[in-house]
Amino acid sequence: MTLPGSASPTSGAQPEEGIRFRTRILFGLGSVSEGTKNTAFNVFLLFYYNQVLGLSGTLSGLAIFIALTIDAITDPLVGSISDHTHSRWGRRHPYMYAAALPMSVCFYFLFSPPGGISQGGLFVWLAVFAVGVRASMTLYAIPSASMVPEMTSHYDERTTLFSYRFLFGWVGGLTASVLGYQVFFRKVGDVDGRLVPEAYQDFALVAGLMMFAAILVCALGTHYLIPKLRSAGPETLTPRRFFEELVGAFRNRSYRNLVLGMLFASVAGGFNDVVGLYMNTYFWEFTTDEITLITLGFGVSVLVGVLASRPLSERFDKKPTAVGLAVVAVGFGPFPVFLRLLDLMPANRDPLLLYLMIGHGFIIVAAIVMIGIIISSMISDVVDENELETGQRQEGLFFSALTFCAKASSGIGGLLAGVALDVIAFPRLAAPGSVDPEKLFSLGMAVGPGLVILFFVLVYFLSRYGLTRERHREILAELARRQAPQA
Repeated sequence: MTLPGSASPTSGAQPEEGIRFRTRILFGLGSVSEGTKNTAFNVFLLFYYNQVLGLSGTLSGLAIFIALTIDAITDPLVGSISDHTHSRWGRRHPYMYAAALPMSVCFYFLFSPPGGISQGGLFVWLAVFAVGVRASMTLYAIPSASMVPEMTSHYDERTTLFSYRFLFGWVGGLTASVLGYQVFFRKVGDVDGRLVPEAYQDFALVAGLMMFAAILVCALGTHYLIPKLRSAGPETLTPRRFFEELVGAFRNRSYRNLVLGMLFASVAGGFNDVVGLYMNTYFWEFTTDEITLITLGFGVSVLVGVLASRPLSERFDKKPTAVGLAVVAVGFGPFPVFLRLLDLMPANRDPLLLYLMIGHGFIIVAAIVMIGIIISSMISDVVDENELETGQRQEGLFFSALTFCAKASSGIGGLLAGVALDVIAFPRLAAPGSVDPEKLFSLGMAVGPGLVILFFVLVYFLSRYGLTRERHREILAELARRQAPQA
């Protein structure tokens, strides 16, 4: 049995759309957990361990990177295990249910290390609970994303489903940011809440509960789909088969280029997010209220990106749209930093600076959101191409790379940011306005040219993607012919 919107077994025509609005909402709501976790890791985690607890930037970044290296094994493994799972709850839902509690618990302890702990102890604590959070997220993120190509084979409906997923992911992330800046890390008198250790524990408790609820809402809200989703094949997963499937996936040219492009984009985004709090606090000298305004501006740009991604990809197709948006990120992303380094931006505390940065963030975030949505939809299409070439449906394995790339934003991006802060010898527990201008110049140089290079690599790999709308229609038609009963 297949869902409405799946390919017809007797026709090669583009399948009709048929995903309920309620299902789209409940499916998307689960991504609140991913957005909350990503914001915490990309914005607050390194700042907390480095600036608040005093762990060196290199050790902080290294601990987060260690968690990423473990993800390199667990993500494709969970994806493949999910593909081969036989259970009364199908291939995906058992892991989604299993993720909720351990992720929220590990997240709380990540921001609650015992007092008086040594540098070595802090490093181990950060590494262990970062691994716990990431591994738990893997159990939810990969199976849930893998449902999209099972829910529909419609070329544009897949973009819509990922639009909902990205929308609620950003809602979770922006909510976590606003709660952080306006509730938990708000300045009280002369005390800057961003430098108070106890504030991070309260933040982690609330954020952990948000993630727990979001995962359960998604799992319960899509539970009725289980009988209609694909069942696992008869093959038994063995270590040898897992390795062969993994190698086989990367033989697909389009998939390989999507993964490499998304990896560099995620690293760029993660590096920018990690140093973003440093930039906003010390380089631009924004207050927590002003950072909140910038963050709220992101919410508008996310909505624009979500609403525009499908119309643009329908008008220009997915690959040209993604490439064009990546070019915008290359050219416009680090522009304000370059202007400041050339002394062409308004001075700090000038109201015009805040408005310019809100406008800049609106454009860049909208572009990044659309790139992420469209690339996710492109991976769904590659799953169909892989089935045509190999006869196997490997949604979990293919989407494990997407999840891994998202985590790379805080892993590799966090490592690069931590090393950069140590190379610059950026001061710890520094008050805004007290940092040596030469240190700020070095920080700006790390952000500006670094982002240009990383986003340029994204453009290169996206340009090598091979699938088009017409080619995908041909693939569905051929798959339908194979599945049709023989006369």
